[in-house]
Amino acid sequence: MDSAKRLKSELQTELVSRISEWVRNQDQGDKIRVREAVLSRELGVSRTPIRAALQHLVSEGVLHPHELGGYTVLQMPPAAADSMNPGEEAAGLYGRLLRDIILNEVPAPATESALMRHYKAGRGEVLQVLRRLMREGLAEPLPGKGWMMLEFNSDQMLKSYHLRGIIEPALLIDRLYVIDRPALERLKTDHQTALAALSEDSSWREIFEFDATFHEVVARGSRNDLIVDIIRRQNRLRRLAEFFSYSRIERIRASMLEHVAILDALLAGDQAWASALMRQHLMVSRAETEEHFTRDLEAVRQAASGIERLR
Repeated sequence: MDSAKRLKSELQTELVSRISEWVRNQDQGDKIRVREAVLSRELGVSRTPIRAALQHLVSEGVLHPHELGGYTVLQMPPAAADSMNPGEEAAGLYGRLLRDIILNEVPAPATESALMRHYKAGRGEVLQVLRRLMREGLAEPLPGKGWMMLEFNSDQMLKSYHLRGIIEPALLIDRLYVIDRPALERLKTDHQTALAALSEDSSWREIFEFDATFHEVVARGSRNDLIVDIIRRQNRLRRLAEFFSYSRIERIRASMLEHVAILDALLAGDQAWASALMRQHLMVSRAETEEHFTRDLEAVRQAASGIERLR
């Protein structure tokens, strides 16, 4: 099959998944209007492949063209199933690639053929893992061929915390911030349930998604899609760091309790206190990252079979 044609098809397939996830994450539910321009900005992809993915969702009965432009949601798309279960060969490849992204040791250029040779894996395995990394915002296809992996190092992490420390506390005290009580109450209930079940055997991936959702939902109160996009992009970087730092179970528990305190302050209408708590939460998280980053990175370097063996 022609490489450019295959890449285009794979990109459109991934866009269907990413657009479906984007729709599911919107507060307005089935009242949302889906627009090419918004998705192009949100996903960082040109309109042409997005248009093709939207047409596919129309054919699936998920979307319907709106007479004033864009698309309305006929039914919420189902969550994408992750076919890679722990212990499967592809899951091992996923862990090895994560390890190499963290250590900046992915073969360059990261073409499918180069990855197949380096990891001694089949094309199907490699594509499956690349699709998962793309869904998670850790890799993206380059024009023509090859893939670009997210850059990761301690300097990037500290810059990320610096940025978030400026933005997240400030948005909570902005005069335009809207407290979405139903969304925040659901988030608090989810936190309480997760805290009750938290243990050394908890899935790091589920914990990360839970943490990322908290910061995105809180950011949506700004009603500013640019701010939400910044938080979402920073979550992609944090995903890598937190893949290997979730062994500190007591910090996870403390972080979730800090989330609950922020939610309580917002639900009580005390945005100033919520802002102060958010600032403290991010400062503690940054200090934890600075203290443990080198040791955690060395643990990744010493792991024989990638991230999956660290848990």
